[in-house]
Amino acid sequence: MGKNKTAKYLKYSIGEIILVVIGILIALSINNWNEEKKSTRKGHEILADIRENIGFNIIQFQQDIKENRKVINSIDILLKNITVTKVYNDSLEKHFRYATWWSTSRWKSSGYEALIDYGADVIQSNELRESIIDLYEISYPEIEENSRLQEGNWIAMLPYWLELIYREPSDFTSSDQHKARPFDYQEIVESRMFRSMLTWFRSQRMADIQYRNSSIKKNQELIELINKEI
Repeated sequence: MGKNKTAKYLKYSIGEIILVVIGILIALSINNWNEEKKSTRKGHEILADIRENIGFNIIQFQQDIKENRKVINSIDILLKNITVTKVYNDSLEKHFRYATWWSTSRWKSSGYEALIDYGADVIQSNELRESIIDLYEISYPEIEENSRLQEGNWIAMLPYWLELIYREPSDFTSSDQHKARPFDYQEIVESRMFRSMLTWFRSQRMADIQYRNSSIKKNQELIELINKEI
């Protein structure tokens, strides 16, 4: 009888242990499922923020490209005038001022910063994760570096430019109203340096357009990937 009671007790104890282990495993599974669900939800929130950011960036880059094309148009008008027409008129003043304008590096990145803080692994798709990193770590920095080089070269050229061109004081109204004019138009016409500066400005505007167009394409492709993910 004692042996029977001991056997029953052992079976009961083993059964209890098995039930406890099963309960722990179920609890761990539920906890892991909840954590995974939270991570997925957080990932989708971050992706939605990134999608909003790059939607804004697309609009910003399109505006920058539009402005760059206006600058190129002004440069073309000046080049034609000093190489072909060679007759000064007041309408050139806005083009002399606008020829030196360039786009700054502006974009939203709050979603990407949140992704880095939380951990890029929150995005399960390797293609999507790599596309986001490529955009913010390669494409955008290329635009920024190009703008930095333009600004640096422009600062180096500025003293010579100001020797030839008088810039009217700005009251920070519309850029279309800003004007500049040559001190001596004939000197401008005869200056090979000035023509070289204009052609350099033009090439830099074209390069900036290419960088921003490339980024717009990547932004649009990334939006498609995000839409598939969420």
